[in-house]
Amino acid sequence: MLPWEHDALPPAVVQSALQPDWVFCEESCDWRKPVADIFRPLVRECATAREAVLTIASQMTVATGVYYSMERRKANMNALEALREKKVSCTGQSVLLVCALRSVGIPARVVWVLTWNHMPGNHTWVEAWVDGGWQMIEFNEKAFNTPWVMEYVGMLDEKIPAQRIFAVGGMDTGGLVPFQIPDGRELSAEDVTARYRALSRAWYEQAGLPLDCQRLMVDVRERRETARPVELHDESGRVISRALLPTRRDDVRRCARLLLPRNGRYYLKTDDETIEVTATEAPVRIIRLR
Repeated sequence: MLPWEHDALPPAVVQSALQPDWVFCEESCDWRKPVADIFRPLVRECATAREAVLTIASQMTVATGVYYSMERRKANMNALEALREKKVSCTGQSVLLVCALRSVGIPARVVWVLTWNHMPGNHTWVEAWVDGGWQMIEFNEKAFNTPWVMEYVGMLDEKIPAQRIFAVGGMDTGGLVPFQIPDGRELSAEDVTARYRALSRAWYEQAGLPLDCQRLMVDVRERRETARPVELHDESGRVISRALLPTRRDDVRRCARLLLPRNGRYYLKTDDETIEVTATEAPVRIIRLR
């Protein structure tokens, strides 16, 4: 057995996030042995569950060849489909990561938000039971609490049901996800919106984002194969903020992030487009370029 498999776990956590064979809304499959064959050797030298979670999460694509792609066959692949087809959605990534963690004795579950506040699209990520509590982790990430998710969570309007955050369990955890799941399954879930709002507030404080600037989220209508820069210039032509535009292989919700001062006129420039921008009262603004 691996070291953490000797640890005592709360029975409800075991029943809801370690024993179930299904994760979210994927088709059932016998994934345990083929997934364990990949990931148990990977964490053989790990001393703690925390170390094992970060080892597995950071090496998902390296270990499996699976990566995010808009060209995936369907959104809700199970673990075996993901391993076979390689191109998956964020849901496919999350299902595979949950199975990877469960295969080495670490409870894990999917977390879901139906829609962001500032732009279309939903997202799924993963929570792992580490050090006596749930920790947010994502496919290919090297640390907990992915910054871009923390940033987006801070923009949610929790008064809107579709913008609340739910952790999906394998047993009755006191509630149901309040939206229709593609296959009609009723998913028991825990509303974790308040906890994620607190995590997001802490992230904003640690990131030190200035109050006198607006966050610009810059996307392009036609994404290219390779990344290209986008720059924010002041009226004198000085570059005050710079980032790389998303490519076709990036998550659909990923944008270039720039800081726009709230006073003055500025110019957003790429290799083939320049537009004038001024800050609005909103904390975040999205701009889609050609």
